Amino acid sequence: MFRLNCSVAALAFGAALAASGAAAQDYPSRAIRIVVAFPAGGGSDLAARVVGQKLSESLGQPVVVENRVGANGSVGAEAVARAAPDGYTIVMGSNANITTNPHLMQLSYDPMKDLAPVAMLTVNPLLLFVNPTVVPVNSFKEFLVYVREQDGKADYASAGNGSPAHLSGELLKLTAGIRMVHVPYKGGPPGANDVLGGRVGIMFAAAPTVLPHIRSGKLRAIATTGARRSTYAPEIPTIAESGYPDFDVVIWNALFAPGATSAAVLAKLHGEIDRVLAQPEVRELLLKQGAEPLPMADAEFRGLLRTEYDRWGKVIREAKIKVD
Repeated sequence: MFRLNCSVAALAFGAALAASGAAAQDYPSRAIRIVVAFPAGGGSDLAARVVGQKLSESLGQPVVVENRVGANGSVGAEAVARAAPDGYTIVMGSNANITTNPHLMQLSYDPMKDLAPVAMLTVNPLLLFVNPTVVPVNSFKEFLVYVREQDGKADYASAGNGSPAHLSGELLKLTAGIRMVHVPYKGGPPGANDVLGGRVGIMFAAAPTVLPHIRSGKLRAIATTGARRSTYAPEIPTIAESGYPDFDVVIWNALFAPGATSAAVLAKLHGEIDRVLAQPEVRELLLKQGAEPLPMADAEFRGLLRTEYDRWGKVIREAKIKVD
């Protein structure tokens, strides 16, 4: 009886695999929807539209981008986590709605279980910069000396509580053993405007949004947060090369499907997206927006997600970060 049951189970499993493979061969047979969980015009939205257009051409089916915002990206992510796991509804995920929100707020879904990684798209390091009339430093080493001399009175701006910029500042405080006061804004542009006006001296922000002011001399770049120098600002050193080799923070954008989506469909999407990212015109478009294409093998991508989840959970707990 045991052997018979095993044989029946094996046949059923084989049939399921065959059905999955057949479904993947026919996929896609209709439009694919990319839910962008962040506002239109932002980095996640622009990357989704560039990749979506080329993906439509390669798959021969429409790829529709829909913005569904709220709760720091969790509204869109939850909608896709609850969608049919057929590969026709995927979400643009980033640091916020995948690896930091679970530590910052109560969620009705688990991004690490209820969403399946499809493909990494882009990374974008943050930039640490200052108003030179308020914070008269020229290098990261001078910056650390200045902050220590301020004895906890130096303040830094970010795009808001729990944002990648805020978390970068808290990670730097923990890593370098310095003290700064966090000043949250409702978005990056208002914070950058206050740094330009001298009301706050220091800020972390996405580099493309402030590079024109840096190159005009109104603001001064101190360091970028990625492990290597930025492609579009190679003249700016990294925090990693300035004495803290393990410091590596980027805003990343990646696509995710509902957790039960078949491995065959995920693999087909992953392969097509990697081919899209390899196209020179796609790379150029993304770089112009300040996003560096970074295709990854599936195992590497999943490893990154786990590392990010664990690291930011630790930072959020130790810094006692709360969202509004």
